Amino acid sequence: MTVATAMRRLGLAVLLAAGLVLPAQAFKLTPIEMEFSPSGRGATQTFVIENPGAAPEAIELRTFSRDMDAMGEDILVEDIDNFVVFPAQVILQPGQEQAIRVQWIGDPAPPEELAYRLIAEQLPIDLGEAQEEGGQMKLLVRYIASLYVVPDGAKPEVSLISAGPSTDGSGLELVFQNTGSAHVLLSDLVLTINGGGSEMVLNKDQLEGVAGQNVLAGHTRGFVMPWPDGIAPGPVTVTFTYGG
Repeated sequence: MTVATAMRRLGLAVLLAAGLVLPAQAFKLTPIEMEFSPSGRGATQTFVIENPGAAPEAIELRTFSRDMDAMGEDILVEDIDNFVVFPAQVILQPGQEQAIRVQWIGDPAPPEELAYRLIAEQLPIDLGEAQEEGGQMKLLVRYIASLYVVPDGAKPEVSLISAGPSTDGSGLELVFQNTGSAHVLLSDLVLTINGGGSEMVLNKDQLEGVAGQNVLAGHTRGFVMPWPDGIAPGPVTVTFTYGG
C-alpha cells in the first residue's frame, strides 16, 4: 500500500478524521526519532505509547519505507519485511503505558543510511466508552516517528547546487543536494547573498521554511523563499553555512 503525505515536522500528530472537538488527552508516542544499528544490540529499540485519557484506546503500529520528493513531501510504502514491531496492536486502558519493541531485520550492512517511518494510529473501534452528546465525532490521532538505520561512518555531504530567481520571479529559489550517506537537518542555517552590488546575510530566524529542514541521504530539496530586501532582482551568488 502506497501513502503519500506531507509531514514537514518530525513526530507531527496528524488528524485522520474530521470532527468538532480535538481530544484533550490523546495517546502519546515517544520518542519521535530513533536511530538503529544495522546489526547487533542497536538493531532493537524501544518506544513507549501512553494513554493519559479517561477511556481505553486501541492503537496499531506499522512501519513504512520513506522516500522524499524535491519539495520535501514524504512518499511512504508500507514495509512488512525489514522491521518487527511487537506488539503491533494494543489496547491501552486509561493511564496505562506500553513498551513497543521495534527490531531491524533487514540488510545488516547497507551502503548508506536508510529512512523509515513508524506510524502509530488510533483504530476506530468502539471499546464501550460513553458516547459524546451532540453527535460529535471522535477524532482519530496518528503519531509519526522517524526511524534511521545508520551504518558505521555514515555522514551527510550538503551542497547548494543552484540559487536564483524563482520561475515567476517573485522569490529566491534554492536547491540543496545531499550526496552523503546520512540525512541532515539544515539547522542554524546562514545564507550570504550577493547580487546587484549588494550583500546580505540571513540567519535562521529569517529563513523560515528553509532552516531546520531535512534532506535525506542521496536526495535533493528545493525551496522558494521571499526575495531578500536590499538585493536587486536578478542573478545572485549564494553561499551557506549550517550547524548540522
